[in-house]
Amino acid sequence: MGISDKEKCFNPYTDSAKVRSPKLQAIMNSHSAVDADAFFDAMDEDIDMWEKELYSNAPTIAAISSGQMPAAVGIVRISGPNSLGIVQKCLHKKTLKPRMMHARTLYHPENGEKIDEVLVCFFKGPHSFTGEDSVEIYAHGGLTNLSRVLDVICSAGAQLAEPGEFSKRAFLNGKIDLSQAEAIMDVIHAQNAQQCREAQRQLSGSVSKSVEELRASVMSILCAVEASIDFSSEEELAPLPVEQIRTGGQKLLDQMKRMQRAHEQYRAGGMKTVFVGKPNAGKSSLFNCLLGHDRAIVTQIAGTTTDTIESQVTIGTELFTLVDTAGVTETDNLVEKIGVERAREQIQNADLILLLVDATSLDAHILKELHDILGTSLQKYLDENRILVVRTKVDLPQKCTIPAELASFIEQNHLPIFEVSVQTRQGLDAFENALVQASQRLNRQFENVTLITSQRHIMQLNLASQAIDRSLSSLDANMPAECIAADLHEAADALAQITGTIASEDVINEIFSHFCVGK
Repeated sequence: MGISDKEKCFNPYTDSAKVRSPKLQAIMNSHSAVDADAFFDAMDEDIDMWEKELYSNAPTIAAISSGQMPAAVGIVRISGPNSLGIVQKCLHKKTLKPRMMHARTLYHPENGEKIDEVLVCFFKGPHSFTGEDSVEIYAHGGLTNLSRVLDVICSAGAQLAEPGEFSKRAFLNGKIDLSQAEAIMDVIHAQNAQQCREAQRQLSGSVSKSVEELRASVMSILCAVEASIDFSSEEELAPLPVEQIRTGGQKLLDQMKRMQRAHEQYRAGGMKTVFVGKPNAGKSSLFNCLLGHDRAIVTQIAGTTTDTIESQVTIGTELFTLVDTAGVTETDNLVEKIGVERAREQIQNADLILLLVDATSLDAHILKELHDILGTSLQKYLDENRILVVRTKVDLPQKCTIPAELASFIEQNHLPIFEVSVQTRQGLDAFENALVQASQRLNRQFENVTLITSQRHIMQLNLASQAIDRSLSSLDANMPAECIAADLHEAADALAQITGTIASEDVINEIFSHFCVGK
């Protein structure tokens, strides 16, 4: 094909653009036919030369990258093509071997003033955090001293880094993907051991690996669908791989749902444990007892709690979000009605249900209420052992036998029952141990599930899940293969947004704008 044809299919150059590759320049000056492979090889060479030129012209940046000051040691980080030369301007002993620590004296490059006794380490790109030539200077960690060191480096030719610019360069240079970049900030801002542990896993690439595996599965199905579309233009229509789409799509949905559920529990702050019972069943008293302080109001008057109250507590090694609720009952009181409705919502979204029964009452009506609230989901809670029966006030002399209806329900479903008293602490140790064991057992379902902690990531995962669900609906409705392919394309693109394989400049800039300077 001639040059005009090539320009029509791929022409990133204007008349005034600079062509760097001699091979490409020769092809563009030629008016004879050129082999397509030779043309694209020349294009690749030109792009490589353009990238090298772009890097050599990139500014060298510097910033204080250590944390709270004052401290014994602080770090000034420099990255860019002129990193080594800039630092050498400030040293009398200029030799710096890569990846070795050197004790040096730092001087002002213009007036020769001694600034500090420092340690200097040079990282030759691409073997550095950013993928560029980088230098780290370890100086005495006072704010004034580190500011002087930074000023000297800037006087020698560096410019101040923008927030997150080091991590952004690491991403752009392929050292980390977007999810790993976000994990850096998660590690820095982690407020407890679990958050830090999960952020470190994400930083090591656990999320990236899982998301890429999901995307590869989507692409596998998509390729099969598009193959049927391509071949359908031939004389015979190629059959749509219905079973592969249905089986593969459902498997993907199941995987994504487990990841979504793990995320919900993580965001909730542990095992969501909801207290359910009739008014004055002792829910708030037990709630306060487990917390170790009075969080909910407790009186002898039935219906004191008219709203849901949530608090986090660690019992043993497990984190729980305890939810005290209004007593489930029929009422004409508007405030109580709202409280009961909120209680129902909490029960329907519980990880664990504590069914509280007043040991001084023969009323078993709460069972009907539980059936009404959970409907067909009740059996799932029973099958997964996510309901614990707790008889309260067992220290009182008016203690009754367990109502026959309740006893039958417990026996038929093999439910554990605990008899407790918050006044004497009778049975509380065994009950707390049971809570810990239940949490550990339920958490085991997430052991092999990658935990996604970022709200941006889960939003993209939800978009991918919805697109796959639509593709299955299109399949069931006998929609054209092109419709199914469009949904699968959307799912693949949503997953690619997580790692940054596909990401707009606005998204990238927004993410790194929240980083601190020096990171």
